[in-house]
Amino acid sequence: MTRTPSRLTKRWATCIVVVLSVASAASVAVLFGEPSSSAVHRPGSWAVQGPLMTANLPVTLCPTHLGAPVSGRAGLPAFRLAVVSRRLEPSLATFTDALGTLDVVAPATWQCTALDGVAGLSTLVVYPPGQPRPPWGDVAVVHHGIVASQTGGCGGCSLETACSLFAAARHRYLATYGITCQHAEAHEELVSRASRSRTKFIDPPGVFGAGRPSGGSDAAYGAMVWRPRRGLREPRAWLITCTLPSRDRQLCVLSVDSFLSRHHD
Repeated sequence: MTRTPSRLTKRWATCIVVVLSVASAASVAVLFGEPSSSAVHRPGSWAVQGPLMTANLPVTLCPTHLGAPVSGRAGLPAFRLAVVSRRLEPSLATFTDALGTLDVVAPATWQCTALDGVAGLSTLVVYPPGQPRPPWGDVAVVHHGIVASQTGGCGGCSLETACSLFAAARHRYLATYGITCQHAEAHEELVSRASRSRTKFIDPPGVFGAGRPSGGSDAAYGAMVWRPRRGLREPRAWLITCTLPSRDRQLCVLSVDSFLSRHHD
């Protein structure tokens, strides 16, 4: 009888040690390991599953409509570096327009079209096979795909793009045009500041936010870069939006992050 409590005490002590060991291992996994599957797949997550790698992706030149004559075109590289997941790397490529003003990471089998317009504006649309080619001026019809744009030397275009996510752009828009920003930040939009000039956002299904396109049946993952006017340079904005089914969320995250990595503060 006198040995029973001792045996029980030893058993409980052993159980406690095991539990603490598991808890400690779990804490280390949270701090240093890969994100859990629930974190990776939950709505609004920017987590990426599996290891990342720096890949030298082949460059695909997209058919480009030139809105103004171009005196000369700079030679575009055949490959560009991008940080992508090891699992997706063999299937990816970098898509760019004829002037090389924009580039988007997407599956190599996708289609693309680009517009390099007046005042240095440009738009690049990359979309899966089977999707209709979007008409210019209406990216809202892109139900599945990735749309990137930049405002070039059009200062008004920059303010109109950036005022939805940057308070300074909203104030400048009001001071310039005497009216409030027409694309105010949606309350349901999930916004996170990557840096002073770079912002990431997620527009949930049915929410019309900064994403172009957004408000459809799938979430829109995107990022915006805005640089105010400096000296003689006009303010400039870059925008990328990826709208795909939830199973392809990781591709959206990688493409948006790759786009942001090319635009430092």
